[in-house]
Amino acid sequence: MRLERVKNTKRNILVGETDKIVGILLPFIVRTMIIHVMGAEYLGLTSLFYSILQMLNLMDMGFGSSIIYSMYKPIAENDEKTISALMRFYSKVYRVIGLSMLGVGIALLPFLPHLIKGEPPEDINIYILYLIFVGNSVLNCLLFPNRKALFTAYQRDDVSGVMHIITQVLMYAAQMIAVMLSKDYYLYILTIPASTVIYSVLCAISGRKMFGTYSKGEKLPEDVYKNIRKQVVGLMVRKIASYSRNAFDSMFVSAYLGLAINGIYGNYYYVMDAIVMVLAVLKTSMAGGVGNSIAMETVEKNNVDMTTFNFLFMTISGWCAICLLCLYQPFMKIWVGEALSLPMYMALTFSIYFYILKMADIRTLYAESVGIWWQGRYLSVIEAVMNILLNWLFIKFMGLFGIVLATMISYFIFNFIGGAILLYKYYFKNVSIKDYFVQHAIYLFVTCIIAVPTFFVSEMIKVDGIPGLILKALICVFIPGIMYLLIYCRTENFKKAVKLIKL
Repeated sequence: MRLERVKNTKRNILVGETDKIVGILLPFIVRTMIIHVMGAEYLGLTSLFYSILQMLNLMDMGFGSSIIYSMYKPIAENDEKTISALMRFYSKVYRVIGLSMLGVGIALLPFLPHLIKGEPPEDINIYILYLIFVGNSVLNCLLFPNRKALFTAYQRDDVSGVMHIITQVLMYAAQMIAVMLSKDYYLYILTIPASTVIYSVLCAISGRKMFGTYSKGEKLPEDVYKNIRKQVVGLMVRKIASYSRNAFDSMFVSAYLGLAINGIYGNYYYVMDAIVMVLAVLKTSMAGGVGNSIAMETVEKNNVDMTTFNFLFMTISGWCAICLLCLYQPFMKIWVGEALSLPMYMALTFSIYFYILKMADIRTLYAESVGIWWQGRYLSVIEAVMNILLNWLFIKFMGLFGIVLATMISYFIFNFIGGAILLYKYYFKNVSIKDYFVQHAIYLFVTCIIAVPTFFVSEMIKVDGIPGLILKALICVFIPGIMYLLIYCRTENFKKAVKLIKL
């Protein structure tokens, strides 16, 4: 089955971006309410528990991504028997993962006080709060995970996205009520597992209507099982590296600098991550289509497509990085005030951090669709270890700046450079990797050239508050937009990107 890749991608992007806007604006309102009604310590506590649960989620070991990858070929070949077997296997695996996660989560209870510098808020029992977070992760594993996976495999994230929007709106509305009226932090947190249950049930009902033929389980072919088992090892270590970027960062900040600083760090990370999530929609919307293309098209065509996608994605990412650089500080001063803002050099650091994170996104999308997690297992382990060591070393001498710097260094060397080498070694075998790195160097240089005048022009705006922020935002829209167009308009990649958007 050849999927309608461009049509599905556009549909997924439309719903996905709506979902992300809801997931950025509503949490922003709730976060602001908590800061002013309860205090930054509560945000620091929430960030810490999310970080711990990110590490618990490693128990998934990459089974989900590996099984979705294994679905691309049978979907392309209309092999319903294999898809049914994969569905059954998916469900069984996640039952084991969910129960294991519960056991390990409970076992970690005695260590919670050691991850907090100082005392938590007086009205909070950290053990009860932590168990609510653990329960939410367990529910995610137990409630119809196989049905959720089918939407991604068939590139129909738009359907699951609509259901996610509905549940998120309900959840954040309930959180606002809990914070403003009852000022009960437990009630605020309980809305999270409640929304998980609603979303999972909606996915199960819709999934059965759309993919009902896959409801009956079959025995998984031995060759497919062996391939999944092999890929899971590579995915597991890759996930360790991925989760260590923010999870370990937050834990180090909490342990060495305290909950209040962790809350401030979390605010800056939240703003950056909001842009990351918006761009992630582009990547996830393409995932099923790229997987289908890998299964059906030539290596040469996929390389051309990846080059075009990468150009378009890095242009958007560079633009967003420039906006972060110019708008971070004025936005934070309006949102949380001068007292809860970091110095300008940290805003610059987060902007660079954002750009570096985006440099590997399109390459990672193709690597995941090809399924070379096993080959990258050692790189992921080294990245995670390096990140932890640098965090421990840098935070002592450079504080918060050292935490972000440590993650940037380990990610750039082992994920961006090392990951690209692996993809070109195992899939784009007859294509020069030099071109890939040269293109990224050009994109970075162009972005820097555009960032400098944009920043200095925006700094000339001496108007404070929201009017000043709007004026700076307009500068960030028009100056980079015009300069990117002038620089790229005659290039081949630009022409291909325009043609792709018009499809």
